[in-house]
Amino acid sequence: MTEQEIRAEGTKEPGGEPAKEPGGDHTWPLGLLVPALLLLRFLGEHAWAYWTAAVVGGLGVVCAVVPVAGAARDLVRRRRPWKAAFALVVLACGSFALVARLAEG
Repeated sequence: MTEQEIRAEGTKEPGGEPAKEPGGDHTWPLGLLVPALLLLRFLGEHAWAYWTAAVVGGLGVVCAVVPVAGAARDLVRRRRPWKAAFALVVLACGSFALVARLAEG
């Protein structure tokens, strides 16, 4: 066996499937959170902008639950811990900022 074949055997899970790459992109809900925050920042005094930001941002916060769980799993398993910690901090700050902006409006 060559060295590459030995490495390939070591990366397989018990079922014979290759192991998944850890640390996927956990920040995709920012695609919903950022536009909602921008709407609240620049057009928050209009009712339509407030409600649109509430709906879009609410979806972003709900969708952020899955990546937060994935990032926490990667952090606990020590797979790319800096990337997972960054994703957790960014999503938590974005969700908190959105809820704070909605609460003050």
